[in-house]
Amino acid sequence: MESSQEHAEIRTEFDNRAFVPGETVRGTVAWRVTETPRTASLRLFCYTEGRGTQDVEIVETRDFDAPTSSEERSFEFVLPAGPYSFSGKLVSLLWALELVVGDNGPVERIEIVLSPTAEEIDLYRHAHEDMPEYNTISFGKKKERRRSGKRQPEVP
Repeated sequence: MESSQEHAEIRTEFDNRAFVPGETVRGTVAWRVTETPRTASLRLFCYTEGRGTQDVEIVETRDFDAPTSSEERSFEFVLPAGPYSFSGKLVSLLWALELVVGDNGPVERIEIVLSPTAEEIDLYRHAHEDMPEYNTISFGKKKERRRSGKRQPEVP
């Protein structure tokens, strides 16, 4: 790597990227920039991805005092109780750590998983034949009303 190339890096302890609620995420951040940055900070946040408006919630920020142009710092965050990481048909919820160095410096982001099993919850895997279909819900007058919430057999 050339010495003039700017970079930022986030490393979690043991390269772990999967955690349970209440667990502590520890690691180090490192950066090298050409000019001494005024600020350097690491954010823990969650966000949605998929259809609709993207929601972002910054849970906690670590500001690093008096950053220099090249250094390494340690960090730790105690993870909240939720929300859990999940992926679904229309939307997913993801957790991430993001290092921002200076106003125009490098930005590095790594995704992490937060759930009771330390695995992303896959909503597809939990689907079953008794679940209602998404596209069959309607409002107003209709000749036949569903009462059970179960899928009705298709009529040819």
